[in-house]
Amino acid sequence: MPKTERSVLMPVTTNFPFPKDDHVFLLESVYTALNGPDTLQPVQQWEHQNWSAAVHCCRGTVLEKACISRLHIAEGTINDTPASLSFLETLAYPANPRIPGFITMTNMNDKEDTGRTLVFYTDLIIQNGNLLEKDRTIFSESLKKICAQYGQNFDELNAFAAGLGLMGGQAGGCGFFYFFEESDIPFIEEVLHRIPETYKTIVAAGKDEQPGQEDYEQVHRSRARLIEWIIAEDKGIKTARENGVPMEFIEAYAFPPVIRY
Repeated sequence: MPKTERSVLMPVTTNFPFPKDDHVFLLESVYTALNGPDTLQPVQQWEHQNWSAAVHCCRGTVLEKACISRLHIAEGTINDTPASLSFLETLAYPANPRIPGFITMTNMNDKEDTGRTLVFYTDLIIQNGNLLEKDRTIFSESLKKICAQYGQNFDELNAFAAGLGLMGGQAGGCGFFYFFEESDIPFIEEVLHRIPETYKTIVAAGKDEQPGQEDYEQVHRSRARLIEWIIAEDKGIKTARENGVPMEFIEAYAFPPVIRY
């Protein structure tokens, strides 16, 4: 069983400059602004001789489940190659299926054969099979502004993930997934600070959306497919399991709040 307490500190850490524990608290502030200040649950923590993990979760009437995970792997492996990794991921699932979910994932890893890489992914998650164009536009336009500020090409970053089937086909396609270098940390840092606020705007704007029975039926189908993808195809999850990280940790932060088949 995991330990539970309100702390981000974990016994096994890595010396990567990114991501930071401060990002956890930034995300928590966005989620509690939507759900209320008393909606944070006790932190769950797991540890082993070469890895440690923590899950921070916020549950309320607006965001049914919004979790942030933190994982350090020291002197482990990635695809059987010696490697270390510092990982941060958040997934948010609104109670209203007409409002899109949210994912942001980043990690810095150092593999023996390729050296250091910074990975980043952010997007909306389609809950009811239909992402409203206004939400898609708000999200992508926010990212375009940040990209322009840092000399990045949003269209190229956005196109990189085409055809990858991310999130089991439930990804909104209005964000980006890409591999960066350590020198790109300021750009990713800016995205990590600003895109959760953009998502908060999208959620708040959808508060009057009235879901129908078909929305609820579709959200269960979408979540079932998402879980299949997480278990069978998500490369980050494969890395975690390769290093002995339990499914309990993955379920705690990544799985949707309710699944019906």
